[in-house]
Amino acid sequence: MPRLCMSRGICQAWWPGTDEQPQETPVDSKILDKIKKCLRLAKSSNANEAAAAMRQAQKLMAAHGITSDDVAVSDVDSHIAKVAAGERPPAHIGMLANMVAGAFGAELIYCPIHDGERWNGRFEFYGVNGAGEVSGYAFEVLLRQLTRDRNAYLKTQSKRLKRTTKIRRGDLYAQSWIYTVAQHVIKHERSDAENAVIATYQAKRWQQPLEPMTGRDNTKGLRNHDASALIQGRADGKRVEFYQGMNGQRQTALGKSS
Repeated sequence: MPRLCMSRGICQAWWPGTDEQPQETPVDSKILDKIKKCLRLAKSSNANEAAAAMRQAQKLMAAHGITSDDVAVSDVDSHIAKVAAGERPPAHIGMLANMVAGAFGAELIYCPIHDGERWNGRFEFYGVNGAGEVSGYAFEVLLRQLTRDRNAYLKTQSKRLKRTTKIRRGDLYAQSWIYTVAQHVIKHERSDAENAVIATYQAKRWQQPLEPMTGRDNTKGLRNHDASALIQGRADGKRVEFYQGMNGQRQTALGKSS
């Protein structure tokens, strides 16, 4: 059986020996579209037209074994982002994923896959009204930018440093970078209707509650000289531009100011 675990942003799910998650038989998208069209017509002010549309929707649902929950969760989209993070991601990568998911009102699971030799990290962002796709894209872009900046910072460090020291400073730099970017991010508040769809999707997909998981903390044993990592991370984070879109539209523009 798959093992699943989740907290507000970091979750875990894996199926050893495969790169695919077990899936239910997919519902025919064309049939779903027809049902949704009928349900929209069922809200018509014309009583006869509304009644006829509702009967047609119910007929289609019965004929194809589609439930009201199936219709509701069909509005949930998802995006899988692969990361070189192993079985348990470093804390800063979890921080970044959480920040982006919150910015677009998406939910998040961490689902590493074991290929027989090593763990391959994967974040899955999911949400309604395109939140999964947009947040997944934003995460990938920001992660590439953070990785470049983190590597550039580490190149300024002495080659004589111990590996543990370099990792600690690199992760401190990354956490400071993310914290600074997050100061300009406004959390997207989902509507009650959107929350209901997400809750239905989660209950349908996971029969058992997901268990909490925390990111891997590589910053223990902080030293005085490590402060430079925090300072530089903050300075570089201030140059990152992250636009979430306006008027409720989930759009993102990412870049770096000069």
